[in-house]
Amino acid sequence: MRVTDLELVISDGIARLIINRPERKNALNSEMWAEIPRLLDQASGVRALAVQSSTPGLFSAGADINEYRENAGNSEWGFESQARVGRALSALRAFEAPTFTLVDGPCFGGGAGIASACDFRIATEGATFAITPTKLGMLYPYEEMVHLVDLVGLTVAKRIIYSGAAFTASWALKVGFVDDVVADSDLYSAFQSRISDLAVVSLEAVRNTKKMFARISSGIRIEDDVARSAIVEALKSADHLEGLNAFLERRPAKFSE
Repeated sequence: MRVTDLELVISDGIARLIINRPERKNALNSEMWAEIPRLLDQASGVRALAVQSSTPGLFSAGADINEYRENAGNSEWGFESQARVGRALSALRAFEAPTFTLVDGPCFGGGAGIASACDFRIATEGATFAITPTKLGMLYPYEEMVHLVDLVGLTVAKRIIYSGAAFTASWALKVGFVDDVVADSDLYSAFQSRISDLAVVSLEAVRNTKKMFARISSGIRIEDDVARSAIVEALKSADHLEGLNAFLERRPAKFSE
């Protein structure tokens, strides 16, 4: 993997994970998938993270098909490859701050997996999506099927995976695969608008709320000791006191981060 194939840029508290392999349609090879968790560790402490392409009109063709061709019939390699992708997507889901995928152009296979692993997906009107394992005679990883069902529901997930057909940004918005569709020229301004909302809230509260959402997604639907402890700690926090005082004094809050 070239160092520039996958870059992490942090500026003003915002991290950008940039896919930069346009000569291969931003296909991610094994080294790139393995690099994602390490780069995310380096982004600790940011307010938000965006996954994006360096190339307008192209997000990602997904996993590098050349590797599958070279390892055709090697089930051990195939299983480890899926596990490697799974670790990368799990790291994205577990990232402490809100995550966004900024999609312009084709977002296929593993690229769509990256999109579904983020908290939010902003797409341009020209973006297209596809999840294509059935076209390769493969099964979609079980955990990713679970997350796709959580995102769009069982029937829509079946439609997406059974056919492997590409779908438009407008249909993705309709079924809940993306949460915002904007003009091609407005992709980054839309992201800036979304993260501006995070500048006025407690980052600590957002991080802990994200942990609660992860527990809900894992099937924990009833408040338990872990949730109650988190609520109590938030009520005892300096950010809670600052937020309360700022509200009563009618001024912007100055949170700890």
